Amino acid sequence: MASVMHHLVSRGLEAVQQHHQENPEQTLGPFRVPAWGFVLVGLTTVLYLAISLGIRYTYAELIGTLTMIEDPSTTIILCTSEADAPLPSAVESEKGPVLEQEVLLVKSKPITAKFRTTIAHLRAHGGFLSRFRGAHVLVAYYLAYHLMCSFLFRLVPHTLGYRAIITVATSTILCRLNATWTHIVISEASEKRFFQRVPARTSFRKLAGPTFLNAVAKQVVFLGLVEMFTTFGLQPYVADLSKLGELSDAERLNVWFHSFIVLTTAILAGVFVIIPTHVALKRVQASLLPEDDESIVPFDRTFNGKVVPEILGGSGRVGMAEAWKSFDWNGRVRLFKVYAKVAAMQGALFMLFTIVVAGEVRVILGDQLDKIVMAATRGAR
Repeated sequence: MASVMHHLVSRGLEAVQQHHQENPEQTLGPFRVPAWGFVLVGLTTVLYLAISLGIRYTYAELIGTLTMIEDPSTTIILCTSEADAPLPSAVESEKGPVLEQEVLLVKSKPITAKFRTTIAHLRAHGGFLSRFRGAHVLVAYYLAYHLMCSFLFRLVPHTLGYRAIITVATSTILCRLNATWTHIVISEASEKRFFQRVPARTSFRKLAGPTFLNAVAKQVVFLGLVEMFTTFGLQPYVADLSKLGELSDAERLNVWFHSFIVLTTAILAGVFVIIPTHVALKRVQASLLPEDDESIVPFDRTFNGKVVPEILGGSGRVGMAEAWKSFDWNGRVRLFKVYAKVAAMQGALFMLFTIVVAGEVRVILGDQLDKIVMAATRGAR
């Protein structure tokens, strides 16, 4: 979002400057933006970013992770009733009347079925700030991740291939720290500090594989989309949207068609490649939750009986295929709904932010705004 705003503002100022150079007689004259105007727009932007990050963390990251690992529990109810019979002598025995039993399997409604119920559940397990549980660990993870990547990027050629390799390697090296965040998010509050909850070193061999595959999937998708973008020749129009106006109708239609192909490919790759590997990784991380830590949502550590956890004397090993297959269709639908709702919330927030900032700019610049827009429009032509 920030890059888009920066691009639009830059293009507008460039157009105004070019128009003034070509038409000095139509100059706007000097004007100044008051200091309070910069402060107002700056505070609004900071508020927008804070709310946007809060939405992403609480609903996409936290609730999304809980949705990935939740396995709704099933309750067995035995219903006992006396057998109906017209002849008492036929159904009476020396020990009493004959009883019939019916077994009812009742599957409880998932906690993560709705945002409201999930937030209420989180508050019950940690108060109001529970919606930000584990945020400090995620900040520590991303800080370590970016510092390590920034350092290693300087040691290799500046190509996407080398950067992808470093990104995958860094994610794999920090897999235990990432699992720590997952454990804190999905379990009851603990008096231990987060570094005391880092999984044991022996867990690295169980986490490294799924983390590596998830990171590789992301990089393969990213590099594939970049290759499509380059092959279709779309870079010039992203760098300068005004170049679309220089194309004929047929050429412009061709650009939009190729852009649609790239967008569709990105969505399909996210649904069928990135999300499955990410879900599998989170479920593998959750399966390594220590015995003395209780999950706040129902979670089957046996993956439908295919895995014997270490706490029960088994190896606890689980492959990504088993982790993904054990995530039933109802859970997948809930997860896609979570992402769809988050996208809608972020879109609505961005529209509100745009309207508010536009109103603030109108108040700050007054009539000068109309002249700037008119000059920018002439310059773009």
